[in-house]
Amino acid sequence: MLTSDPMRHFTWRRDQRHRPGLQFLTSTGRHHGAESLEESRVLLTLDFAGDVVDVVSQPLKISFATCGKRRSHTPDYLAVTRGGGWLIDVRPEPLIKESDRESFAAAAEVAVACGWRYAVAVRWREHAFAGLDAMASRRRLRSDPLGLRPVLLAEAGGGRRFGELAAATGCEPVARAQLLHLLWSRQLGVDLAHPLQDRSLVLPANEAGR
Repeated sequence: MLTSDPMRHFTWRRDQRHRPGLQFLTSTGRHHGAESLEESRVLLTLDFAGDVVDVVSQPLKISFATCGKRRSHTPDYLAVTRGGGWLIDVRPEPLIKESDRESFAAAAEVAVACGWRYAVAVRWREHAFAGLDAMASRRRLRSDPLGLRPVLLAEAGGGRRFGELAAATGCEPVARAQLLHLLWSRQLGVDLAHPLQDRSLVLPANEAGR
């Protein structure tokens, strides 16, 4: 903290499998560091969580003893949400070793001591990124010539299904595109644990993040 140096510097070599980069989060208005595609996906998912306030990359370094040896571990992210903090590690399931399990156990103990929750992102549901891509891709509208957005926001006030909302406007094809825009801009929210489809429940963003 005194030197303001990162816990682990981002590096790149030709022979390494991961590629470091920056992921922009609409919820924080800033770029956040990622060392792999999997970490970028975690950041993108956090951006749609609805109640994220900030994300800190590599927030702390943990030193611990195991089997008579001293080791260290740097968790990947600390996500600060309105409901509390989440300490997060990212590691694809096939790459997890026994030493990683020890590191995860140490990180979980630290999270408990700090009053945070702890999670390890190891795999994704098959449908998860189809919905994320639909909302996060650059194929989004920048104007609303028919004035559908205020109508959609008002209709979604009590919670409506995606297909019902689009049909209620009388201009269903355009309304679907506008709904995706509202989801992308975080004005509406859906449960990303399920595929995005006509029966998906759409809620105002402040309710979806609870």
